[in-house]
Amino acid sequence: MSAARLRTASDAPIPADGEARGIDWTRIYRIFMRALAVMTIARGLSQWLVICGGPNADGLGFEELPPGLQASTVFFAVIELVAGVGLWLTSAWGGVVWILATAVAVAIDLAMMGGMQGWVQLAARAWPATAADAALLFFYAIVAVLAARQADDTITE
Repeated sequence: MSAARLRTASDAPIPADGEARGIDWTRIYRIFMRALAVMTIARGLSQWLVICGGPNADGLGFEELPPGLQASTVFFAVIELVAGVGLWLTSAWGGVVWILATAVAVAIDLAMMGGMQGWVQLAARAWPATAADAALLFFYAIVAVLAARQADDTITE
């Protein structure tokens, strides 16, 4: 025989009317990853547009670019689409691949700002793009940690 148990407000599948809920960081994390996925896929597709014959930001075709810039264009065309798919699926590997791609882009930008010569000067972006990527990395790290803590708290309860 089963023993009857009284239900409390914490057992209810829907929160009781007076019960306050905190910020749902896992939901914010999931929405942020999906928005980041759309942006990353768009950036990857713009790289593929250059490879397939469209002009880059300087108005040059892919064949006219220096070999180093061609290599970086192909690298970002592939890695940003892979990262975008992983982010859309909200998988851990998607975030890791996106962090890798963003770290490489920021490193290229910082190398140019540091005075490195060659293809880096052509591949580097304007400083607002670097600052935006740094801000996205910072926000990603904060939200990922808060979502993981919230998930741990719900498991231990």
